[in-house]
Amino acid sequence: MDDKAKSILPGQGSSRPGRAFFGKSLLQRQFADGIARNVVTAGGWIIIASIFAILFVIISEIYPLFKKPSISLVSKFKAQSVPLAIGLDPYQDKGYTVEADGVRFYSLSDKKFESKPELPEWGSAHVTGVSPSLKNFPVLGLSDGRVYPINIEFRPVYNSDSQRSIEPHLSAESPVQVRPDGSPVTLLTHIKNEQGYQIAAQSGPGQVSLIKVRLRKTMMGTIRRTQSQESITVPVEGKITSMIFDEAYNSLLIGTSFGQIFRADLENTQNSAQLIGATSNPGIAVEHLGFTLGGYTLIVTESDGRVSSFQLAKSETKIFSLKKIYNFSSHKTPAKFFSFSLRNKGFLTGSNEMIRLHYGTTGETQIQLPAEEKTAYKTAIIAPKFDGILTADTQGILYLWKMENPYPQISLEGLFGEIWYEGYEEPTYVWQSTGGTDEFESKFSLVPLMFGTLKGTLYAMCFAVPLALFASFYVSQFMQPDLKRIIKPTIETMAALPSVVLGFFAALVIAPQVETFLPGIMIMPIIVTIMIVTTLLAYEKFPALQFMAKGGREIYLLIVITFLGGVLSFYAGTLIESSVLLGDHRVWLKQVFDVTYDQRNALVVGLAMGFAVIPIIFTIAEDSLSNVPEHLKASSLALGATPWQTALNVILPTASPGIFSAIMIGFGRAIGETMIVLMATGNTPVMEWSIFNGFRALSANIAVELPEAPEGGTLFRILFLAAFLLFTMTFFVNTLAELVRLRLRKRYQGL
Repeated sequence: MDDKAKSILPGQGSSRPGRAFFGKSLLQRQFADGIARNVVTAGGWIIIASIFAILFVIISEIYPLFKKPSISLVSKFKAQSVPLAIGLDPYQDKGYTVEADGVRFYSLSDKKFESKPELPEWGSAHVTGVSPSLKNFPVLGLSDGRVYPINIEFRPVYNSDSQRSIEPHLSAESPVQVRPDGSPVTLLTHIKNEQGYQIAAQSGPGQVSLIKVRLRKTMMGTIRRTQSQESITVPVEGKITSMIFDEAYNSLLIGTSFGQIFRADLENTQNSAQLIGATSNPGIAVEHLGFTLGGYTLIVTESDGRVSSFQLAKSETKIFSLKKIYNFSSHKTPAKFFSFSLRNKGFLTGSNEMIRLHYGTTGETQIQLPAEEKTAYKTAIIAPKFDGILTADTQGILYLWKMENPYPQISLEGLFGEIWYEGYEEPTYVWQSTGGTDEFESKFSLVPLMFGTLKGTLYAMCFAVPLALFASFYVSQFMQPDLKRIIKPTIETMAALPSVVLGFFAALVIAPQVETFLPGIMIMPIIVTIMIVTTLLAYEKFPALQFMAKGGREIYLLIVITFLGGVLSFYAGTLIESSVLLGDHRVWLKQVFDVTYDQRNALVVGLAMGFAVIPIIFTIAEDSLSNVPEHLKASSLALGATPWQTALNVILPTASPGIFSAIMIGFGRAIGETMIVLMATGNTPVMEWSIFNGFRALSANIAVELPEAPEGGTLFRILFLAAFLLFTMTFFVNTLAELVRLRLRKRYQGL
């Protein structure tokens, strides 16, 4: 053996460098595989961590909505005497008390008495009654039969260091004699607006004196004051126990010791008051009447401690009645005092042993303040900014409470249940985040938005799923390969179209055309199906026609038939509309089915969003059908099955996990769609399944409202809650799809 031959023997000569080369290559591959594995793993964990981080941010914004209200005592000190009524400034720095000998101001922060202004024309009288409607305009009932209106103003003053202090100012109006005999005025109420004020005071058994004071500003800048006084007769059995002005209907509501509630029309005081309602049990007295902010929800407290809310209903014949809304948590003893919030529909009721804070819209009792031992509550008031409560007990001690209740209107019932809102005939689901008045109450029911999301998704899926699945079934099993190489990429390219373009096209092109040719569009599926079936029968019966569509190229003939069917449908629809549908299908829908046709409706969204979902469903379903092992198809054909039987009974069941995944992924895509539903619907949060009405989806609502929502406000946080619901719905759909896919895969893996 020569040297050259020896050099190539195994284990000798040049074989060693070869081993080193291959060993080095293997190490390099292992190193590269390790890096790739770690990068992919790290990427997966980063994605999971990002999802959890997003979820954490969303939940952190939602959590404050559901925190329980809290209250804590910040100040406690004794007044000069027992207060009959109390008030405080918006900053909770200064307060005032109405005591038997007049009005006193106190520093709540320093816990001390400050001043007692002198009141003109006071004389030797003392206070025997106070109007419950304070708002820094207390009206006092005096022991000599007069009523005495007082203006109280808290003015912020800033020093050179920009430190704020509050200076109280008091000015008195002219007192008015209500009782000619000089007997004490114990029961009175008032209302004040820009034009002046009105005072109602009991002047005798079944008699109420009404004082109207009108203030007009003259051209010289002075105030002209005109005053009138009338008498109202109340056909009451027993005695009058409470009164309140109803500004919405310009009337006076009067409660009695027999549990009756009367209404006196202030536009016609010549007529006596009319009975409009009564308490739940005869003989249970009306303890107090009061309105929440806005003057529409009436709160009635009874002598047995019950607290109820009512709405004043007016019939077509102008007959008024009370409609009960809620029963709130009751008191053990009569609830003698009442205060409403100037910010929302919250109000408090108080008895000797307990003060309770309620919310008028949801019917909830949110805070309870029991009285201390050996004392009882005398009166209480809610701070102007709804961030505190000032109370006084029968020993003359003032308590200032700090309240944390930034989202009183939010509850699970308010977000997902039916709520009886002011002005509505019954409880309902409503989303209405803005209004035109300060007294407007935002309505944050998420049910209409969830309903709209599901409605748009279902109509889109009804349009997209049949077309996408039938197309994928035909392309994967029967279409010629050369056509398949053109059709499949074309359909997949549809997924690249921006949804904003589809929404713009749907709003400006599809919606007007659908409105014009609606009858033809509705009968198009029937006419096209009839034409396809007729062509198929002719194709089978007359073999000479088979040259029109060779195997795998039937699509050309189907396109021609569908086009002709569409033209025929539009023509037939025009004839039907002119002869059967009263010449206008919108009028016919309204008269026959009481359905209002909106140009931008669920039908338009279904067409546009279905067009966006079709590529996703088609691509995944076609891949699943095409990737079924060839031996299954060959075995079926070898056993004598036709291509159709093979595709239907072998290919389709085997590919069913992928097909189901395609449908559910398309469903998730439709749920999260924003721009199409934003631009192609009227964004009206209505709960109707009609295909001719619009809706508002969760995603579109977030896009519309979030730019205008104040950060940290109620609307801002509820929009994050809507995002969480959208996330949850998508997660649920995807999880369900994966579970069903694995179950189907396990079932058919033995094929």
